[in-house]
Amino acid sequence: MPRLFRVLSVLAAVLALRGAPLRAQDSPAAALKAAVERALANTPANFERLLAPEQSGVRVQRVDVQATSPTSERIVIDLSQRALTYEPSGNIEPLLETIVHATAASVGAKPLVSYRFTIDGLPLEQFLPRVEMRSSRPFRSLAEGGAVVVSPGHGLYWDEALGAWHLQRPRIQGIVEDLVNWDIARYVRDELLAANINAQMARYTERDAVAGPSGSPRWQEAAKYFIQMLGAPDDIWNYGANDYARDINARPFYSNWIDAAAVVSVHNNGGQESGTETWFDDTNGWQEESRRLAEIVQRHVVSAIRTRYNGNWIDRGLRSCDGCKGETRLALRPAVIVEVAYMDTLSPDNDALHDDAFKRIVAQAIRDATAEWAYR
Repeated sequence: MPRLFRVLSVLAAVLALRGAPLRAQDSPAAALKAAVERALANTPANFERLLAPEQSGVRVQRVDVQATSPTSERIVIDLSQRALTYEPSGNIEPLLETIVHATAASVGAKPLVSYRFTIDGLPLEQFLPRVEMRSSRPFRSLAEGGAVVVSPGHGLYWDEALGAWHLQRPRIQGIVEDLVNWDIARYVRDELLAANINAQMARYTERDAVAGPSGSPRWQEAAKYFIQMLGAPDDIWNYGANDYARDINARPFYSNWIDAAAVVSVHNNGGQESGTETWFDDTNGWQEESRRLAEIVQRHVVSAIRTRYNGNWIDRGLRSCDGCKGETRLALRPAVIVEVAYMDTLSPDNDALHDDAFKRIVAQAIRDATAEWAYR
C-alpha cells in the first residue's frame, strides 16, 4: 500500500475511534458503580462487628449520571432493599456516607453535584422518618434574634453493641476528625459572637477538663450528651435506636427546638481527595435558602484559604442529596455541612488540619459568609 494511503488509513481509524460511543465499562456511570461496589465490600467505620454490606446482601442495582446543566450533574444510585436493614437499628446513614466517600475520586471537583439515592427504584426519602419537633416560639431570623447553631460533627458516644465509649472516627495521620471538628466549630462560634451574631454550639463549649458521662472531657463528647445536660426534653436528645443515631438526630432537633435561624455543621471529609465542599439537603423544606447559604459559605471558605493559606486549594463545589444526611434533612431551617478538608490526604489537607492558623481562617470565613447570608 502506498505510504500516503497508509497514513490516511491510520487517520481514518483514529477519527472513527474518537467518534465512537463510550463502551459501557468506560462510562462515568460505570466508574461510579464500580466505586460503589468496592465500597460495599468493606464495613463502614465503627461497624466492624457486621459483615460487609455486600456479604449481607446489599447490592448496587443501577447508577445513572445525568447532566443537569453545563456545570452540574445528578447522580442516581439505586440500592437493593437490604440497604435499609443492613445496620440492625435501621440507621442507613453510615452506609450512604461510605458510598459517597467512595465516589469522591470519580466525581471530582464540580460546582454542583446532586446525589439521589433510591431503594428498588423508590426515592430514599420515602423510607426515612419525618419527625416534626416542637418549637418554643415562631421561627426567627438572625435579624429577629435567632441563633446560628454551630454543630461540630461526631464526638465520643456510647456504643451499645461493644459496651464501650469511643470516638466516631479513627485517628488519621495524628488527628481525629471528632476533635478537629470541635476546634474549628469553637472558633466559628467565637467569631460569630464577636461579630454580634447570636451563636450556640451543639457540643460542650469549653476546652477544659470537666468530665462528662464518658469519664473523658465533655468537649470531646457527642452533641447528644451536651443537649441532654442543657435540659432539652427527651424527644430532642433521645430519638433513635442507639446513641450514634441519637447524636445525629439531636443536633437538628435541638436547632428546631430553639428556633435557630440556621445550622452550620463542621465536618472533615474522607475519600482520599482534596479540597472543600459544602452540603445541603433538597428535602427539608428550606432547600432554596440552604443552597444560598451553602453557596456563600463555600465561596468564602475557599477564597479565604486561597488568599491567606494555600493559593492552590481545591474548590470541590456544592453537594446535595435527598435526605442522606440527617443533620441537614431533619433541620427545619436553612442548614449546611461544611466538609473543610480531607482527613486521609496528607498534603495539603491533613497538614492544614494540624495548623491552628488554618482553622482560624476557616472560622473567620464562615463568620463572613453567615453575615453576608443574613444581612445582604
